[in-house]
Amino acid sequence: MGWEGTTGHLYLSGSLAQSNGVCKKYVSTQGRKIKAVYGNYASVLALCDGWEFEWMSPEIPGLANSLNDVKIHQLAFGKAHTAALSLDGHVFVWGDGRFGQLGLGGTIVAKEHPVKIGQLDHLTFKSIACGGFHTAALSESGDLYTWGRNFEGQLGHTSASASCAVNEKLNGVFHRPKHVAPLLNKKCKQVACGDKFTVALTVHGDIYAFGEGQAGQLGTGRCTKVLQPTLALTSESPDDPFVEIACGWAHTLAMTQTGRLFSWGFNQYGQLGASDTKTRFTPEQVVACVPVAHVFAGGNYSAAISRSGRLMTWGNAMHGKLAHGTAKLDAVLAPTLVQDLKDVYVQAVACSWDNLVVFAPTWVSGLHPQCGVLSGGCMLRVFGSGFWESDDLTVRFVPLTEGRLPRAALASFDPATGVVSCVLPKFSVAGEFAVEVAMNGKHFTTNGHRFEVYIAPTIAHISHDEITHGDTPVVALHFTGDKPKTPTRPVVKWVPLHSSFAAIVVEAEYGRAATDDQEEHPHDDVNDPPASPNFTITVTPPSFDSTPLQLVPCTLDVSLNGQDFDQVHVHGASSPHVVYFHKAQVTRCSPNSMPFTDKRATVAVHIDQLFDIGRIVCKATYSECDTATAAPYRVATAMLPVVSVKLNEHIVVCSVPAFAEWTVHTVGPVDPADSDDESAKNAPRSTSWVPLEPMQAQVHVSINGGVTFLPPASPFANALHGYTHGALTDVVPSIGPITGGTVVSLAATHLAFDTDDAVVSVEYGGDMQTVHAFVRKAPEADHRVVTFQVPSFALHEHHDAAAAPGTPGHGQPPSAFSPAIIRLALSGTSFGDATIPFEFYRDPVIRSIEPQLASAGTVLSLTGSFLKTTSTMKCKLTKADGSFAADVAAEYKEEKAGPCYKVELPQLGTIANGELIFHIALNGQQFATTDSARFTYVDQPEVPLGKEDKRKH
Repeated sequence: MGWEGTTGHLYLSGSLAQSNGVCKKYVSTQGRKIKAVYGNYASVLALCDGWEFEWMSPEIPGLANSLNDVKIHQLAFGKAHTAALSLDGHVFVWGDGRFGQLGLGGTIVAKEHPVKIGQLDHLTFKSIACGGFHTAALSESGDLYTWGRNFEGQLGHTSASASCAVNEKLNGVFHRPKHVAPLLNKKCKQVACGDKFTVALTVHGDIYAFGEGQAGQLGTGRCTKVLQPTLALTSESPDDPFVEIACGWAHTLAMTQTGRLFSWGFNQYGQLGASDTKTRFTPEQVVACVPVAHVFAGGNYSAAISRSGRLMTWGNAMHGKLAHGTAKLDAVLAPTLVQDLKDVYVQAVACSWDNLVVFAPTWVSGLHPQCGVLSGGCMLRVFGSGFWESDDLTVRFVPLTEGRLPRAALASFDPATGVVSCVLPKFSVAGEFAVEVAMNGKHFTTNGHRFEVYIAPTIAHISHDEITHGDTPVVALHFTGDKPKTPTRPVVKWVPLHSSFAAIVVEAEYGRAATDDQEEHPHDDVNDPPASPNFTITVTPPSFDSTPLQLVPCTLDVSLNGQDFDQVHVHGASSPHVVYFHKAQVTRCSPNSMPFTDKRATVAVHIDQLFDIGRIVCKATYSECDTATAAPYRVATAMLPVVSVKLNEHIVVCSVPAFAEWTVHTVGPVDPADSDDESAKNAPRSTSWVPLEPMQAQVHVSINGGVTFLPPASPFANALHGYTHGALTDVVPSIGPITGGTVVSLAATHLAFDTDDAVVSVEYGGDMQTVHAFVRKAPEADHRVVTFQVPSFALHEHHDAAAAPGTPGHGQPPSAFSPAIIRLALSGTSFGDATIPFEFYRDPVIRSIEPQLASAGTVLSLTGSFLKTTSTMKCKLTKADGSFAADVAAEYKEEKAGPCYKVELPQLGTIANGELIFHIALNGQQFATTDSARFTYVDQPEVPLGKEDKRKH
């Protein structure tokens, strides 16, 4: 961690009250810089800023005052003694010294306060270690010194020629530090001590062990003890030497440069990580372990930090010291991730026998986003560990490029997510910066993550303005400027302008797509991309599902850093660019026909989901044949200038030139250009034409400048028929009341297509009215008819013939009218010369019915005004409440008293009993009646009618 230390969190798990068997944050040191953590046997502490000791186990009284002027940077604990290493390389000791473990001489058996070992003043040391009753120190030059108990050979000071008994007697205890002579020519880089053994790691990666070995902790095979340093393990490859060791009570761990882990020794609790409890007397690789960066051991358990900074523990789990969430667990047999710290970067671990201390520094593990614009303003989220709430929380941006100035911003911490956030400050120059965090505003993290500041590019062009529902074209956004260097994928947000649809975010990709775009829009000259955009973003559009499919206009927001979106404005336009998702189609043309003789016509093309991006193009085409292998045939085309676009009515109004002005090409089964016949190659490709037969052309509308054309909603929705005016051959019915309302079927010779746009003119008495009509096939017939409703006209009695004096009907208003004239315009605007008459009449007015009481067989006599007969006349009887209706036959009679209708009543049944109303329709369609046209019907009268009554009837 360095001599300066760093801020962060301490976590404690084990038997101490602050933990109580559960991994908990040790809050007493929050905000202080932690230099190191140490622990063994019953002691555990943290070395904090100011060279202060933060004891988590019971503090040794008076110790702090004894080291006021000494900067201690390393400690080691034995069962009852402690060794400390000062920053200047001197060793201090205190505690029990009965086995010489203090190194102060045979007369000193204990020291309450730290004492410097004077014998070593001429040496400077770089590390120390303690076993149960012995101490080891490693000098800056790599020489190993040991002192204390040596009955098991843990000091390495023995005579190779003497017996064990002699060595125990002569060399059982060393009260002064002594260089380990067998390692004279082997420079060491690390020393570790178990309870009664010592392990040394040389600079070349070889591991030597000596001391007690009956549990296999030496790794040299089965033995009781080894009195001199013996090679236990050597590096398998010079490229992967051993670089770190650790010792527990009776087991050893070793780690190679690439992170491979080896273990040997006592294994009753699975502390070797071999997934079993079998003791190993020789080193074996721990295969069930990810590559590690550091290893630790204490008592009968082990710990390691992975190369990603995550903590794993295994072995004796009593008291909850493995931090796996419960104090009831007995043992863990393989390296296991500590779930409570799975998102925490761990830098150091200390293992006492019953407690585990973990230090997680303030650490930056990631940023989002990884880049931002020069103007700043975006929210930067810093991910990591070792964060907490602080008024001085600061994020700093340290330039990695010369000529840039550092920037800083106050930040906030979210306890719920553990994320630090700040608003990106404004920068003067683009470049790369290292993002660092300081919880106190002063001490910043050292593992700064790269953050790129870039100048926001501008959008010069978008390949698509409209997309058909169901299509998935690659949409290319062309930018002017430099794209960020960070590997973050750009993101495009499609924002519908209708609130019924939610915005959809789609990941995009960087890349040039000019070739793809040209293939997608081969004729798109209006929307061509710039000649050389600096970079492009390609994205597949989303799908907006609805039933039925709707027109969905969208604006686009683009994020180059995956978080902050900018609305797309092409070429700096004030309004955002809109892309339309649609299922636009031509529903009909109105009118859908045009006479061959017309010079020009105006056609309204009705389009479902119409929108206008300023590139509407209309044209009409006609082909005599649809088969390319047929004999030569003609193809005619005409561009239709757009007159107006009525978005609210979903109509495009265009002008159709005369058919004679259309461009005509003759097409054969073989293109003359591919022919060997020179005359064919040189033949003219277009001619003028005058169509003679009725024909059907198609009107095509493009909303994207002619790149694609909208489909018709039905086979004839975009049809435009050409025709020649013909004759009007029949009208049914041919008569109707002057008040109008007659539905007429008109036959003609030129009804070759259906239309809803026909117009019929009816002229009568100098007054002409037009009504809309439609053309369809007549029911149960193979020919078409024009159907329309006759309008009403005012009476012009001076044109009508009156009855001559002395003739029947004299004195009544005239009932006959001069005929009306009917003309037809199939296109709704151009009338032909053909006409056909239509006769108007006044509805008969029934003034009396005799007799008023009638039954089956009775002959009724009906008199009144405007009585007449026609071939289409129909009569009926009804009840006022609609409960009865029946057709009856009426005979027109010219009698001396005047015209009348005779009606012989059939058997109507009892349902007809009561008052009946007489109705008459001279055209068989429009019935008329009066208040006087009523009588009473009795199906079976109680008193038979007399001869005189019958004769009257």
